[in-house]
Amino acid sequence: MAYSITNGLCTLADVKAALNITDTHDDDRISLAIDAASRLIEARCNRRFWQDATVSTRKFVSNDPWLVETDDISTTVGLIVETDYAGDGTFGTTWDALDYQTEPINGIMQGLEGWPVTKIRAIRSLYFPVWGGISYPKPYTQALVRITAKWGWPSIPTQVVKAAVVQSISLFRADDTPFGATPFAETGIVRMKNALHPTAELLLTPYREDPVLVA
Repeated sequence: MAYSITNGLCTLADVKAALNITDTHDDDRISLAIDAASRLIEARCNRRFWQDATVSTRKFVSNDPWLVETDDISTTVGLIVETDYAGDGTFGTTWDALDYQTEPINGIMQGLEGWPVTKIRAIRSLYFPVWGGISYPKPYTQALVRITAKWGWPSIPTQVVKAAVVQSISLFRADDTPFGATPFAETGIVRMKNALHPTAELLLTPYREDPVLVA
């Protein structure tokens, strides 16, 4: 049975084309490399670039009454924002769409288009609670913002696809260096580095994200 890629950041055809492979002999090995490369890239960027099929709910900590940082939200369709001002886990206030602004504006960041929603800003009378009353004082560690959304990216950025191809090829070829080194007549022993391929690392630079507090 053929190996099935799960949420790959590039396709089997992408990698085979880059390797100029036309037969199916190594399809399983390449597919496994794509899966592994995709997970490595997600771990490096601290985000994943595929889109959920359905909406789901997550909780977030906000340390700013006017702004909450979220995981990547692929679309505003089905987006629901709720807050728990009492700190009792009820999330009794549901925000109207006019109460908040999603950012980055126009889905553009660092000059690159196609970004998901990563922040929600309060723009009217409501605000994000940063603690749940006297029982939950600073440093604001209680998750008092609940968001229902379809998480992920609307589409995989071109640079991420290319990085996945490069990293997949690197992992595919690693099968020929089981001990992390391979001999070359011209240069002697060449050792594999414990890091992403330099080209993949460069391509992913705009997409690396710091962790978001989520419950």
